[in-house]
Amino acid sequence: MNYFLRFKHDISAFLQFMKKPDDLQTALSSKRKLQLISNLLIIEIVFFLIVVLPLNYLAEKCITLKPSEAFENLTWLQAIFLMVIFAPLSEEFIFRYALRYKKLFSHFISREKWNRIFPFLVYISSIIFGLVHLDNYVNDSWAFYALSPFIVASQLSGGLILSYIRVRLNIFYSMLYHALWNLLFGISIPCIMLLFTSPFAEKTQDYNIRIEQKAFINDNEPVLSETKIVDDRIHSVETRQYSLQSLLDHLYGKDKLTTDEGLMNIHFKSEKGISKDEFLKVLQKEYEIKKVKTY
Repeated sequence: MNYFLRFKHDISAFLQFMKKPDDLQTALSSKRKLQLISNLLIIEIVFFLIVVLPLNYLAEKCITLKPSEAFENLTWLQAIFLMVIFAPLSEEFIFRYALRYKKLFSHFISREKWNRIFPFLVYISSIIFGLVHLDNYVNDSWAFYALSPFIVASQLSGGLILSYIRVRLNIFYSMLYHALWNLLFGISIPCIMLLFTSPFAEKTQDYNIRIEQKAFINDNEPVLSETKIVDDRIHSVETRQYSLQSLLDHLYGKDKLTTDEGLMNIHFKSEKGISKDEFLKVLQKEYEIKKVKTY
């Protein structure tokens, strides 16, 4: 069987599982297991691009999605530990370890009954897995919860794929897949994007500004945030390894403005000073900053 036929078979088998999950393990070679994981990763990336991103975009058009600060000030090693080791191991154990019929279960439920309720176990565990990730945001409004399926669409679909891997292969491979996904989208892609992102620099007769984005905290550099404001005019802003969101909260008040941008080194100087509105317009030349929508 050539690669294309295997890929087609893997898609078909996964779709069949989604339609009616069953507790059946598949005997595959280690090479074939890794190939299955690779094919599922491709499937999820395509689904993410053509379905999840548009759903997230629609949600963000309706409400303000303010990311939690929990993953804001991490070093590279801390990010690796939390996203690539701790989260995959703990979440797979909590949400998917029980998705196989075990001797212990036989004391409480027959295999026949287990097979009947198994599809519901898969769906419910995947839904809970998705909804738990609402904690990645600090929003607390009826609209946020109403749009929650759009917001956590990636985790909902990912939960089904991880359930399929856990059942067909074993818990180790679902942990491996989970770790690969987090490594790719949580660490690798952000770092690669920054490598091709030039610092924002602008010099006018009124001010001089230079901003460099950072993916993670460097332990060897102190976190710094200093601003000089005289008569409500900004004369200087100096930050190192400081999130743009935290700076916006400091200058404009909590829950007034929001941004998805992360850590930044900012050097801003103005002899005469510029107003806060003018400073915001300077930032918005390069970065997406929106007013917080309240309901």
